[in-house]
Amino acid sequence: MVKGFFCEKTDEQIPFAECLECARSRLNRKLDCLFDEAVIAGMIDNIKNKVGISVTMISGCHRAAFIQQHYDTYVYPSGMYWAFRGQIAHKVMEEAALHEDAVIETRFEKEWDGILVEGTPDLIVPIQKVLKDYKTTVSIPSYLNKDRRILAYDNHRVQVNLYAWLVPHDIEELEVVYMSMEETRICPVEVWAESSTKKTYMTVDRYMEENLVPLFEALESETMPPYARTWACDEYCGVSDICYRELKKELMAARRVVPLKKKGKKNGDTAKATG
Repeated sequence: MVKGFFCEKTDEQIPFAECLECARSRLNRKLDCLFDEAVIAGMIDNIKNKVGISVTMISGCHRAAFIQQHYDTYVYPSGMYWAFRGQIAHKVMEEAALHEDAVIETRFEKEWDGILVEGTPDLIVPIQKVLKDYKTTVSIPSYLNKDRRILAYDNHRVQVNLYAWLVPHDIEELEVVYMSMEETRICPVEVWAESSTKKTYMTVDRYMEENLVPLFEALESETMPPYARTWACDEYCGVSDICYRELKKELMAARRVVPLKKKGKKNGDTAKATG
C-alpha cells in the first residue's frame, strides 16, 4: 500500500497529510520544493491502493502489482506526476460530454474462470459500439505495421481489449488516443476474439491464462513474481527501489542454492592414471 511520499528535498518518508500541509502552509517554498498544494492534492487523489485484480495490473508489471499490495511503500511526487498529468486530460474529457449515451470512467467487474477482474475504461459510446482510452505520453507511437498503420503501444492494445471483454456493452471498435505536448494521434486497435482454436491468434482467454492466472496465484500465495524488465522500469515505476532490493536477495539466495559442478576425470583417463 502506498502510505505517503518521499520528500523531494530531504528524502524523508512523509505521510500524505503532512506533505499536503507542508505545501498548503507554504513551508515547502522555504525548501524550494517544486510542488504546489493543488498538484500534491491531485496526486494524492489519483493514488489508488487496489486490493483486487484490475485490468491495469494484468496488462502491466506483475511484480510491481504484488509489491503495491504486500508492502508499505512511499513514492516521490516527481515519480507520480506523469499519472497526475494523465488525470488532467481525463477531467477535460469528462466535462466535454460530447455523447449523450457516453459511459465515462465507470468501474466494471467480471469473473474469468472464477477470478474477479475489475477495470475502469475511459470512455464507451454504446450507440457507436466504440471504446476509447486516452493516454498522455512523451512520445507518440510511430511504428508502422505491414498495412502501414501506426500501432498503439503493446500494453495499451492489451488494456483496451481486456476492457472490451470486461464491459457489458457490444464493442466493435477500439481506439487509443495519444496526447503529447506537441501532437495527438488516434490509434485504432484490432479487437480480440474471446477464444480461438488457432494458436497464432491472441485471444482474451489465451492472454488471461498466460497472465491473469500467474498473477492471481502469486497474490494468493504471497509469492513475489519473477523479475521481468519492462518499459516502466527506468522512469515510471514507483516501487523500483523495493523491486531491486528484493531482486538482489533473490540472486544471492540462488547463488547459495545452486551447487558447483566438480570437475571429474573420464573413465578412460582414470584407467590410464591407474595403469
